[in-house]
Amino acid sequence: MVVQDRTHTFDLIVSTVVRDGRAAVGTVLRGDTGTTLRVAGRTFGPIPRVQASYRALLRALWNARTLGARRLRVHTDDAELVVQLEGQVDVPPELIGLHLQVRAMLNAYRWSSVEWMAPEENREATAAAHGALERQPAGSDGDEVEMLPLWLSSELTAAGSRR
Repeated sequence: MVVQDRTHTFDLIVSTVVRDGRAAVGTVLRGDTGTTLRVAGRTFGPIPRVQASYRALLRALWNARTLGARRLRVHTDDAELVVQLEGQVDVPPELIGLHLQVRAMLNAYRWSSVEWMAPEENREATAAAHGALERQPAGSDGDEVEMLPLWLSSELTAAGSRR
């Protein structure tokens, strides 16, 4: 009997922009056939670029998982995020919580990688970030990352994979 591997490899592209003291991120999620599954833009208040990148990546990892991704290639234009996630540099104390959450979500996939991508190569994600800054006025930045049931999801996913 031949068992087919039904592993889905998705590409997640994350772009972060900062303008007028506000950070915005754009994310593009593509399925294993290259089809764009989701494009999202989101603003954050006055937070550092790398913190916005971590928050966006955490949300996007969650969304990819709920859409069925089992293998994930992450591409980001935030070089600082990449070297921190690869363990090449120390993570600043104020980012450790987000860093650990992102690492945990990356570990929930059968396989994942995080790579740097030149900004000119991720125009769609960058456009989504700029669009979010245009659409959402200052002061309307809400962040529901803390509301994601990340750990519950990991437990349910693990239980489902044992069936």
